[in-house]
Amino acid sequence: MDSANYGNWVPLNLLYATLGIILILLIPSLFPIFLVIRIILWIISGLLLLPFLYLMYLFYQFSVHNKKLQYKVWNLVIQKLSWNGQGKALDIGTGAGALAIELAKKFPESFVMGIDYWGKLWNYSKLKCEKNAKLEGVTNQVVFQKASASNLPFKDGEFDAIVSNFVYHEVRDIKDKKKLINESFRVLKKGGVFSLQDTLKNEKKFGVVEELIRDIKEWGIEEVNFIETAHEISMPNLLKFELKTMGLLYGIK
Repeated sequence: MDSANYGNWVPLNLLYATLGIILILLIPSLFPIFLVIRIILWIISGLLLLPFLYLMYLFYQFSVHNKKLQYKVWNLVIQKLSWNGQGKALDIGTGAGALAIELAKKFPESFVMGIDYWGKLWNYSKLKCEKNAKLEGVTNQVVFQKASASNLPFKDGEFDAIVSNFVYHEVRDIKDKKKLINESFRVLKKGGVFSLQDTLKNEKKFGVVEELIRDIKEWGIEEVNFIETAHEISMPNLLKFELKTMGLLYGIK
C-alpha cells in the first residue's frame, strides 16, 4: 500500500549538483596531467566533499526512514496553534502538503487551503500534494493552489488560522521578509490564530527578533510569542547547530 511522501528539506538536486562537481574535478586527475594540476583538483574536490557529506547527513536526518525529526518540527507548528478547528486554515508554502494535511487530520471539521509556488529546486507539486491528501484520507477537507506568499490571492480576514513552516526565507520576489509576514496577517481574521516557523533569528533576513515582535505588535496583533525551535525539540547537537536560527512566532491577531 502506498504511503504519503512529503519529501526532504534537503533538495536532491543540490546533492546531485554537488556530487557532480566533485566528479567533474576528479575525473581529469585520472589522466596523465601535470602533478600540480592534479593536486589542485584533489584539494578542491576534498574541500567540496566535506559539505557534501554534511548535506548527506542532513538528508538522512530529514528522510522518510528517519522521519521523526521532520515530523517533530511540523508538529511543533501545530502544537502552538491555539485553534478549535472550526472554520478555515491557510498553510503558506505547503510544499508537499504536510502541514495542511496534518491540520485536516487533527481538526476533522476544518477546511484547509495549502498554497505554494512550487519552484524547481524541490521535488514538490500540486499533484503530489493532492496525492498525499488522498492517501491520508482528507481530500474532502484540503485544497491546494499555486500562489506566492508575497501576494496571497485571498480577501482580508478570510482565514481563522494561518500556519507556515520554513518558507518565508525562501521567497525570492520580495526582500523584506517582514512584509511577507504582514501579508500573511492580512488574510487572517481579527481574533484568528497563527503559528509561523522560519529562520527568524537570521538577522540578515528578519532583523533582530525583539524588533520583529515589536513591529508585529504595532500592526495591531493582539498576542505574539516567540520560541527557538532547537530548544523545543530533542535532536542531535549537530542539527541544533544547523537549526540555530529557526524560531516560531505564534499567537492571536
